[in-house]
Amino acid sequence: MKKLNVTHKTKYSFEAAPLSGLQQIKKTPYSDACQTVLNWSLLLTGAKEELTFTDSFNNNVNLIRVEPGTKDLVIECKGHVEVMDKSGVLGYEASKIPLWLWTEHTNLTKPGLGIRKFAKGLPLKDDIGGFHKLMELIGGSLDFQKNITNVKTTAEEAFKKGSGVCQDFTNIFIACCRLHGLPARYVSGFLLLENKQIQEAMHAWAEVFVEGLGWVGFDTANKISPDDRYIRVAIGRDYSDAAPIKGVTLGVQHECLSVSIMISEQ
Repeated sequence: MKKLNVTHKTKYSFEAAPLSGLQQIKKTPYSDACQTVLNWSLLLTGAKEELTFTDSFNNNVNLIRVEPGTKDLVIECKGHVEVMDKSGVLGYEASKIPLWLWTEHTNLTKPGLGIRKFAKGLPLKDDIGGFHKLMELIGGSLDFQKNITNVKTTAEEAFKKGSGVCQDFTNIFIACCRLHGLPARYVSGFLLLENKQIQEAMHAWAEVFVEGLGWVGFDTANKISPDDRYIRVAIGRDYSDAAPIKGVTLGVQHECLSVSIMISEQ
């Protein structure tokens, strides 16, 4: 078990103040079978919190409004989370979401010819060993490389490029599972890295529903199942459901974005 300290700071610098802006923030983790949130706070500069709620996936959401005249918007989250190593097994959970929803393809996870051909020969069943093999095959077939893809890149596009980042690896893994009719979902969260305390982005991995075990996590980019270095923050059908920040700002022509994430063990 580990107690992790997290500080996540996002700063938008606008050349001219936006006319208006609304942002949906999903950066607040919740307690579950693998983790306990000891404390968490959201600090805003240049914006005001309008409301907080849980969405249809039970993610914590903060809706903020950019204040008039703002040229620097800062969103800072910080807190402490206690995490247990359960070898990626989250287990069963009370949810109103039917399992079939997690078998439906989305625009980001819809497979093309490349992924269909790749997944066709895989003996994927409701079996933990098969998912580990799939994770290793995808992780061994793609190169982890930044600035090749973006948040709108589909699983098929990333597969054709043969490279991408954690969200691309995750989308491809999910696409393969859903091709075989298996429930799979996207997870956004934090990861404690051994040799890198300051990071530039949140992490992503997949969870698959395995009969007899419940939900089990697979980090395809690192070819392991999540342990006590991982903090779950949000889930969804793909990245768009679990995006850390999502919204609109009107009247902005040029902006500069900087992200700093600091994770350490207490």
